[in-house]
Amino acid sequence: MKFQKVLLLLILTFPLFSKSINGFVRDDSNGEPLAYVNVFIKYLDIGTTTNQDGYFVIPNIPDGEIIIVASIIGYRLTEQVISIGINKNYRIEFRLPISSIEGEEITVSGIRQSFINWAEPSRITLDFRDIKVAPAFVEADVFRTLQNLPGVQTLNDFSSALYVRGSTPDQNLIMLDGITVYNPFHLGGVFSTFNTDAIKYADFHAGGFSAKYGGRMGSILNIVNREGNTEKVTGSGNISLISSKLLLEGPIPEMLGLKGSWMLAGRRTYFDIFANMVWRAYKSNNESDTQDTPNDIFPYYFYDIEAKVNLDINANNRIILSRFYGDDIIDWEYKYSNQYNYVNGEYAEVTSYENIFDWKWGNHSNSITWRYIAKPDLIFKTIFAQSRFKFWIDIDEYTYHSIGDENLNSEFKIDVFDIVDDKTSEINFIFQGNKSHKISGGLQHKNVKFDLGMKFHIEESGVDTIDLKPLDMNSKTTETALYFEDKWKVNPLFTIQYGLRSMYYNLHNKTYFDPRLTFKYNFSSYTAFKLNFGRYHQFLTIANPQDENFRFIDIWMGLREDLPASFAEHTIIGIDYLSQDDVLFRAEAYYKHFENLVTLKQGNPFVDEGDLFKLEVFNEFWNTDAFAFGLELLVKKTTGKVKGWVGYTFAKTMKRTDLWGWYSPKFDRTHTINIVSDWELSTKTHFSTTINLSSGNPYTPIIGQVIYWDESNWNGEDDWYENDEFLVGEKNSKRYPIYFRWDIGFTRNSTLFGLDVEYYLQIINVTNHMNPLMYYHDNKYEYVNGEWTNLGIARYSVPMFPILPTFGIRFEF
Repeated sequence: MKFQKVLLLLILTFPLFSKSINGFVRDDSNGEPLAYVNVFIKYLDIGTTTNQDGYFVIPNIPDGEIIIVASIIGYRLTEQVISIGINKNYRIEFRLPISSIEGEEITVSGIRQSFINWAEPSRITLDFRDIKVAPAFVEADVFRTLQNLPGVQTLNDFSSALYVRGSTPDQNLIMLDGITVYNPFHLGGVFSTFNTDAIKYADFHAGGFSAKYGGRMGSILNIVNREGNTEKVTGSGNISLISSKLLLEGPIPEMLGLKGSWMLAGRRTYFDIFANMVWRAYKSNNESDTQDTPNDIFPYYFYDIEAKVNLDINANNRIILSRFYGDDIIDWEYKYSNQYNYVNGEYAEVTSYENIFDWKWGNHSNSITWRYIAKPDLIFKTIFAQSRFKFWIDIDEYTYHSIGDENLNSEFKIDVFDIVDDKTSEINFIFQGNKSHKISGGLQHKNVKFDLGMKFHIEESGVDTIDLKPLDMNSKTTETALYFEDKWKVNPLFTIQYGLRSMYYNLHNKTYFDPRLTFKYNFSSYTAFKLNFGRYHQFLTIANPQDENFRFIDIWMGLREDLPASFAEHTIIGIDYLSQDDVLFRAEAYYKHFENLVTLKQGNPFVDEGDLFKLEVFNEFWNTDAFAFGLELLVKKTTGKVKGWVGYTFAKTMKRTDLWGWYSPKFDRTHTINIVSDWELSTKTHFSTTINLSSGNPYTPIIGQVIYWDESNWNGEDDWYENDEFLVGEKNSKRYPIYFRWDIGFTRNSTLFGLDVEYYLQIINVTNHMNPLMYYHDNKYEYVNGEWTNLGIARYSVPMFPILPTFGIRFEF
């Protein structure tokens, strides 16, 4: 009730104009709503852009006959003539045909109108075409494309996780149609969980994001999926070396006056099927050599399924149902038997072993959204969503002894699990009844349950059963947020966007306030200056080792009562220039200040306790502070036969703990240059390339070795043995060599069996440049004069991706 009263007061504060033009802009070929389309009144300086639903509203329109124009790059400019009467609101719809004509004469492009209207800094929107530009490992991936933008760092070739302006991946808010996704990766980060064919566009904020978003300190990535073809049933697919994808979409048959559309997309890797099929065929022909080997030689695969249904109840009410399922699965079983085991001086009959390793992790999400256009200038959205991330490791080991008439059997089972269950409800509004003010606000309530645990079961014939639970951490957190924001166009040149987000966190029993403020000054329709400040709190963290090279999963937990809330402050200054042919030039400098970060204390978590063991406190952390600053340059071209971007980043990130003092984190790269381009060789053939050049990541060097002797007592006899230990230098005080990688790709459009197809060939690391993933050290020995001599420490390099060619085919029907 309080929220409703505040909302009513805010709406009444601003005059409601009785005359407006509103409606939707759609792709004429499939009915998909088009976001960020420029809609304006011809010959007048009055206009707007569509939102992510393709909806627009132009308030306070003049009387008389006017011409309404809709335009965006890639589509044909479309006009409608309307006669405006007294006290009327006009609902219209634009259907824009796709245009293949470059340089079509239009008054203002959609890109330019977005350039003029957007106030937020550090924002980039990538559509499906942008994501497909860069050559990729196996298939196009939105995370791999984002890693080529300024300010976004990567840990190594095997990780698609995003390190944005000094922030770690857990500090990024990743959403699918506005719903939080906690672990958006497959295969330990090699692939993202998002099917590129289903993506409509990706809205990425590297920093300085608005009060609408909260709960994270780093960046915002909202993946918006396609709504589905409203005209006819269509589909597309992709077959590559290790996976296949299929997308189907179409209209919902009209029934009970309802209209709408649907979309269903799925993907699965199948390398496991082929590898295991070949392995089983080999086993059947070589039983004597393979009887004690695993049933499957490659027991891993992943899949994801995305579905979306849109129901138009009437012109002002729409229901959207969205669902996502994605899991990684390792299912491995190994059996071994020894028919003649020598026990107690005699041969026993049978000893057999069975090992089962079952590991599954992934995300499931479900949501329902009600969009209500209360007035042409007032839109409400109500969302109920559930997002669940789960990983579960189940290891079972069975041993069967048969010694004469006596059976001695044993079982050992271990379960490790982490479950995050997020239930979110939200209502928000956008009010645009005044051409100078665009007001938005909302109320969000989030209940998150964290369940992290480990269980052991030990059972042996003649011995009591033992059940252990060395790790059992449960918590339930509640975040309630209320936000308000006003985008105030002071005059045609100057815009102020200010907002406030308040958040109540139950474990702290405290309300936090995050102010957000942006100034934008348009020197002209070509040049804009931006200044931004914001504070961002975060109430959850991960318990992952900070120096990990491979990030299979994130172990999430809410901040405890005794841990203060983590927060970051962003300060951004930038200048944008958009040339007459829509080439964007952007320069931004930023400074980020972090406080109350937490770093997991590393070491052996197990301690002896007699014949058993227990797990030490798992969530022991170092209190950590950090700062990051940098300069980013971007040139992005979206039209013409050559498209793409060039980005340069100068960045510095430092962290401090009581153990190490100030140091550079493992993901820090000082200089980075990314070049991404697509060259249209002909109407059917494209050549794409990506060049990455950057400073090496830091690492902690080995500076020496200590050799010492230990005493042991074995079989009642004292003995001494030699042991050694490496000495390490300062934390991350050295850097790997300069990183370089050049990827290329070719695509060719054709037809096959009446289908439109696209063949593609991609080569990753075409120069086969050796980029070290890590160094490992070992003693080097040489056999001299009849004995082995220790020559000291030798360093060996583990490389990242070698040259990797891949090919596949995309098709549409």
